Amino acid sequence: MHPPEYFVNEQLVDQPPNSPGVYRLYGDGPTPLYIGKSLHIARRLREHAREAESSARHQRLMRSTRRIDCTLTAGDIGAQLLENLEIKRDMPLFNRRQRRARHPVTVHVPRLPAAGSGFLRPEVTALADDSLPPGASHYGLFRQRRAAEDYLITLARRCGLCQRVLGLDRGRGPCFAYQLGQCLGACVGREPAKKHNLRLLAALAPAQLAAWPWQHAILLREDAPGNAHTDWHLVHQWHHLGTFPSLRHLPRRAPAASPPALDLDAYRILLRAFRQPEVQRYAYRPDSRPRAVPLPVASHGTVDPAGL
Repeated sequence: MHPPEYFVNEQLVDQPPNSPGVYRLYGDGPTPLYIGKSLHIARRLREHAREAESSARHQRLMRSTRRIDCTLTAGDIGAQLLENLEIKRDMPLFNRRQRRARHPVTVHVPRLPAAGSGFLRPEVTALADDSLPPGASHYGLFRQRRAAEDYLITLARRCGLCQRVLGLDRGRGPCFAYQLGQCLGACVGREPAKKHNLRLLAALAPAQLAAWPWQHAILLREDAPGNAHTDWHLVHQWHHLGTFPSLRHLPRRAPAASPPALDLDAYRILLRAFRQPEVQRYAYRPDSRPRAVPLPVASHGTVDPAGL
């Protein structure tokens, strides 16, 4: 069997680069068999070859590979965004993750009536138009309703919350968790609603969705090692709208008022990127000559939700 041919940015090369980027393994057809990303592409491809020695699945992949195509990126952020985009677009046979969620859901905690009495009860709700909801009463992003319900059950068990008052355990009298000593007794009047509500909100806090903190689109600047080249990632409302090699390649119009459907994986990638203090952030100013106005380094949003 002949070794595969290597292409970098559509140019035939002798060896794969040991640089950040996305690589695609092709068989005889036009659709990739597998798409991956790495900070060191050549090293990652060697790992694939070693994995083929002990994994039948990797062995089938490497035996079927005729061509390896690579696109270099400035760094890991660009590699993650490009890999995520291409996997969802091409659906390679050997990729098992990052499938698009058709109806992503979140956990919403409605406000209590004006009187302020009673127990807070979380509700699993679908995202309207696949966009992040306003306000601070939504927690977690999940691919399926069942995953959100399992998250709430796990949270209740870990924090001693009452599954009965949360609407997770139907019936009357003491909940099953109380009989097992896993509930502090909200279902039998031993824990006041106010105390239970405060513990619920504290338990959910790490999963609170991060609201978009700007009125405009943001540019993330990512420089390659040695400043070989730069990637400008255009982001608005947690949507990745494109990556550009220079400011002059940026669109000269503001992003559309209705961005594309929310991609849960892209949201997670971007939230992590915005948390990195070394990432350079710029306000995007579209006009006849698009500009990038530096922003101060600050903390944006809250902890990424569990369950993604």
